[in-house]
Amino acid sequence: MFRVFAFLLLAPGLAMAQEAFSGYQPLPGVEYYCTDATGGRKELGDVICITAGCDTWMARCDMSLNNPTWRRIQDGCPGVSLYDRIKTMQPPV
Repeated sequence: MFRVFAFLLLAPGLAMAQEAFSGYQPLPGVEYYCTDATGGRKELGDVICITAGCDTWMARCDMSLNNPTWRRIQDGCPGVSLYDRIKTMQPPV
């Protein structure tokens, strides 16, 4: 009997609380993405070839602990020759 009485007392307050918050818009969703070497946007799941020093590998844009990160998926990149790797290491003229 006490539970029914408590519910009848709290029900109008819950209805008023719901009306008070109905005017607020929900927050926009967070967009997660990675950036490439030039600062371009890459979506989650995109695969690129990364060259750092003398090492080249393929990486996929993934999530790790709620942060976007590049995850190595394969050593080397198909179609990238030694000349292309050396050219990317040199500063632009």
